[in-house]
Parts: sequence; C-alpha cells; structure tokens
Amino acid sequence: MALPYKHSGTFLRSAGIYSAIAKNCKILNLKPAKRIEFNFDPFGENVLSTRNVLTYLTQDKVRDTNPKCIIKTNVLCNRANPSINIAFDTGHKLIFKTQNLSTLEVLQLFNRFVSSTVKPEAEVSVPKTKAQKKKK
Repeated sequence: MALPYKHSGTFLRSAGIYSAIAKNCKILNLKPAKRIEFNFDPFGENVLSTRNVLTYLTQDKVRDTNPKCIIKTNVLCNRANPSINIAFDTGHKLIFKTQNLSTLEVLQLFNRFVSSTVKPEAEVSVPKTKAQKKKK
C-alpha cells in the first residue's frame, strides 16, 4: 500500500546546538556596554551556562569591539544564584538571572538586548585620485 502523499527532495535539519552557539558568538558586540559583572558560586547548581558565557565574552575578538568595557567576575561562596549585571553607556542597567537558562539562551538574550543596540558605523568616503578615475 502506497502512502497518500509524495515527497521529493531533502529535509533541512539544524546543524545543532554548537553551530547555534557559534552563530551567536559571531555577532557578539560590547560597544554599548560600559561594565559587565558576572556573579556565581562555582559549587552551586546551574552555573555552567554563566561560566560558558564568561568564556565567550572574554575572547579577544569580542573584547576588541569595546576595549573600554570592564568585565569583572565575582566568585561567591554563599550559594547565591548566578547572574550577569550589565551597565550601559546610557546609564541603564540589565540583569540576567541565569540559573535556569542554557548557554544558548543567554547568548540570544545578550544579542537581543545588547548587541542589537549598536549603531551602524557611517561609511567614510575616500576621494578618488585621478589615476583611479581614469581606470573606469
């Protein structure tokens, strides 16, 4: 007995969690942030996502987007819930309580609220020399 429908072609599948994290890491930008503070108890539960995000934000490529941004880590020993506190240049503050969030969710929220507020840079027009104009 044949199936009532036909399908030709392939199904598109996600490349997985690691490619999603890599995609979000490529668009990380610290320009609007003035200070980022990580608070976690290393012996507490559910701190792995906070520690992973700390690793991704301290990469050289990400740090080069805003060298003036201060990244501080507070290691606590009082079983406090992990959190990320972000202070913006505009004076606003944002707190991520990351106890029940995965690494991918934290990166997506960071890109939504921090990286998306970056203003596009204005293109600088370089005047053409006579030799460049004659080539056309």
